[in-house]
Amino acid sequence: MMKALAIAVGLALVATGALGGSNPANKIAIHTKAHPTSCVASYPGFSSCTDIEFVWTGVGDVDVMPVFFDLAAYTMTEFGLSWPPGWGSIGWVRCRGDYAVGSIIYTGDGTAITWGACQQGWSAAPGYGWLTATGAGMVCPIPNPATGDYGVADCAASPGPYYDYPLVVSCAGISGMIGDDPCRWVDGGLSSWGAIKTIFK
Repeated sequence: MMKALAIAVGLALVATGALGGSNPANKIAIHTKAHPTSCVASYPGFSSCTDIEFVWTGVGDVDVMPVFFDLAAYTMTEFGLSWPPGWGSIGWVRCRGDYAVGSIIYTGDGTAITWGACQQGWSAAPGYGWLTATGAGMVCPIPNPATGDYGVADCAASPGPYYDYPLVVSCAGISGMIGDDPCRWVDGGLSSWGAIKTIFK
């Protein structure tokens, strides 16, 4: 079942990666919050980029949450995460979505999270990871190493769904590092990663 899902996701991305879909302005940022986090009680919601806390000043236990925003409609989010290797492994928890291909344990790992039905909304925060920060560092969204992609798939029917690469990618700063403000203005057009991928397709 999981192998078939992985193949289906991969084929959808190969078939539609260069076209783009209904989320052309989508962005990815990392929200930080105090540990612990519950997938049910008081799970963070995001209606504006100002809701994303991109700086965590302490050391020790911190929860980091990938947030996809400026969305219209989606059926999949895909990403990887990086953090200083010296912090060890992450306790990743998927809170949203029906299926996941891949998981995140070590820095550089990635996952794709899918929904069986179209999801509509401005943002998606499919899960969180529990890290123990032992010093200054950055937590960043990166492409999923299994596919080389990160972004969202829209809700278009055949020949879709269509894949949208992020226009902006923002890291969180931990224990003295300054993160990337997810509200910073960026000129429109293809994201640099989307433009690079298009060249090679």
